Amino acid sequence: MSPSSEDLSAWLEAVRAEYWNRQDDEETELGSGSLHLLVEAGGRRLAVPAAAAKGVVRRPRVTRLPGVPPHVLGVAGVRGEVVSVVDTNRFLGFPPSQGGYLVLVASGPVRAAFTVDRIVDVVPVPDGEVRPVEAPWPNAPEGVVTGQWDTEPPVALLDPDALVRGSAVPETETTE
Repeated sequence: MSPSSEDLSAWLEAVRAEYWNRQDDEETELGSGSLHLLVEAGGRRLAVPAAAAKGVVRRPRVTRLPGVPPHVLGVAGVRGEVVSVVDTNRFLGFPPSQGGYLVLVASGPVRAAFTVDRIVDVVPVPDGEVRPVEAPWPNAPEGVVTGQWDTEPPVALLDPDALVRGSAVPETETTE
């Protein structure tokens, strides 16, 4: 039986609460760093700051829109909002993926949803273990992949603001 959207969101909230409950104990051990949602898309490990991850849902029906970039799959109704749905793999310059989940990401008041294959965990990422971006990200839009976490397997850290900017559906001109 597959978990529901509510189950996934409840799990994410429980992991956040658990993290913050033990944060004081680990602060000296962790040093400077931040909590990230760890996901997989197209066999690659990716992480987005947990503060920007507003939820995880099973991928709903997506309505295609004309004239949008190829990585924008369309729009979907998620939790009473209509959000752009982005194929994360295609956006990062890799072959398209069907991703069974959506990660809702916010940048200010704007939200977008990104396809992922699997939700892995919510983890603290120590700043001292992050290094500059290297290959294989040559086709990703500039500024989206902000660093690589030195763990096994390596994890690409994503900028939520750049993700949401990349999800924008172009406005159409109207004539009066």
